Formats: sequence, structure tokens, C-alpha cells
Amino acid sequence: MPEADHAVLLTQEQTTGLLPNLQYPKQNKMAYGDITNSPHIANSQYREKNGVETVDRAVVIKDASTKGGPAINYLSNTLNLGQLTAVKASNRAALYVGVQGDVCVLLSGESAPISTGTANGNTANKLIDSTADFTVDGVQVRDIAVNTTDSTAAFIGVIDSSTTLSLVDISNSNSDVFPDGNETYEIYRAVLFQNVQAGTLLPIQVDRVFALGTTADDIIAIY
Repeated sequence: MPEADHAVLLTQEQTTGLLPNLQYPKQNKMAYGDITNSPHIANSQYREKNGVETVDRAVVIKDASTKGGPAINYLSNTLNLGQLTAVKASNRAALYVGVQGDVCVLLSGESAPISTGTANGNTANKLIDSTADFTVDGVQVRDIAVNTTDSTAAFIGVIDSSTTLSLVDISNSNSDVFPDGNETYEIYRAVLFQNVQAGTLLPIQVDRVFALGTTADDIIAIY
């Protein structure tokens, strides 16, 4: 680590008498490698002596390669990481992306659905619920409407009215994910990180990685 980075990790006592004219960063600033600055309450939450919190657990969420076993894909439109049964993951994960692409996620701070209900109208490429008020709920273009009956999902392309939404896929083409007009739904404030470069560590807290919109590969949840 360069000497400039070491200064970030020095306590006030350690810097006393060291080049007093220099302005050392405040102690409460996060250093490179920090995932969270919350206090540790268990031995599993190990903090190195220099104060940098490092990754101590990782779970592969998607990997199309067959290195060490068959391909893995635990992306889900309906399940948070902590709800997955095929793998022992948990919510509030940072993400490593090994193969370039887009990553569509539900951030931990906005994990609750914006609107829920049951469709009661059958028009192609629409979500219709005459009992809903999507305007009052705060639904926006590019939110994700999830069909919780069959686990499909689409982006909201147009808010036609307080009871009707037009749906599109990732390429902005019409998407008919409520074909029967009687399916249950949940709408989420998803975030699409576009063109994430290979080898990127996204310093975010994620509860869900959507199958919809995610094209990146070698995605690892880290804690």
C-alpha cells in the first residue's frame, strides 16, 4: 500500500509529532477496503489491526463457466438473496462482477415493494389494476413490475394512468408478462448498473439481483 494510504489508517495518537504541518484525514473516514464502518459484535466480524475491514464471506450468485462444477445461476426476480434456498446467501451484500455487463439490483435501502396487488384487466403488454393508484404509490418509469405468480418481470415503460402501466423488456420492446390479467404483482425501485467492467467491486448493499436486465457474469455476493 502506498504511503499516502497508510496515513488514512493512522490514529490521532500515531500521527502526533509526525510532520505536524501535514493535514491528515479524519479518523472517521473510510479506508480503501472498508465495506462498512459498523462496530463488530462477533468473532466472525474480523477487523485487521490497521482498521481496514475486509471481506470474510462470499457466495457465487451467477457463473456461466464450468470451472469446478456446473454453471451457476441464482438470479431471481422474486427472491431476495436471504430467501434463496439453493445457496446460503444473505441480504445487504456488496457485489463483485468478473465478466463485463449490466447488473440490475434491489438496493437494501429500498427493498420494500412500492406497490402490490392483483391484476384485473387483460390487455397485452399492460399491467392493469382498477383498485390501484400507481400515481399515489409513487410508481416511476423504469421501476420493475414482478409477476409473483410465475416469477416473470418487466420494466415500466409508460405510466398510462393511475391504474394502468405499459411494460417493456430491457431492449424497450413490449413485454406481456401479465398475459392472463389476473396475476399477483409487486413493483420495485430497481437500479440498473450498466456496462460494469470486469473485475469491478460494487460498494453497494444489495438485497436482490434481478434476472431481468442482468447480463454480467461471474457475480459474487460478498460480505
